[in-house]
Amino acid sequence: MGPLKFSPSLSLSLPLVFIVGLLIVLSQNPWFSFTDNALSDMGSIRNPVNYYFNGFLMVFAVIGFIASIGALRNGLSYLMPLAMVLLFLVGVFPEEYAPHAPAAVFFYVLALTDITIIGLKLGRNGLLAGYAWSVLAVLTFALMLYLVKARVFKGLAIPELVGAATILAWFTYIGLLQLKGFKL
Repeated sequence: MGPLKFSPSLSLSLPLVFIVGLLIVLSQNPWFSFTDNALSDMGSIRNPVNYYFNGFLMVFAVIGFIASIGALRNGLSYLMPLAMVLLFLVGVFPEEYAPHAPAAVFFYVLALTDITIIGLKLGRNGLLAGYAWSVLAVLTFALMLYLVKARVFKGLAIPELVGAATILAWFTYIGLLQLKGFKL
């Protein structure tokens, strides 16, 4: 079983890993603006300290992958492992390279779709909070689309963080379910 036995703990650690990692990256990029930039601007090949952001994404994705494989084994994920592979690729390919944008978009699509599907599965199995998660995932995706399409902000960081917040909260939720021994 190896590292998968730690998957619930890894799930619970992801919000802290994200916050600490993002704070470290931001400390190296004082020019960054949440309203004017995309998060990936910090990983641009034009940024001399891009390795902070890209390395952070890859480390985060590996931890998220292990956590999501554990969730998959417990019936609490289908698409999240693939979403984490795509997130890893976002770190491998800076925004100037062709695979970056599709990997980033499909990361969010797969992650939020996974939350929707598993939420419905939880609801059908008597855990009514699952339905709320499904609705939250769909609303998150709709809000992200609205923020991007309406150009509410010049950059993409805020819409990206809206999606990240839901995904991080979900990892916390499934981590807690797994710690309680919950399986589907």
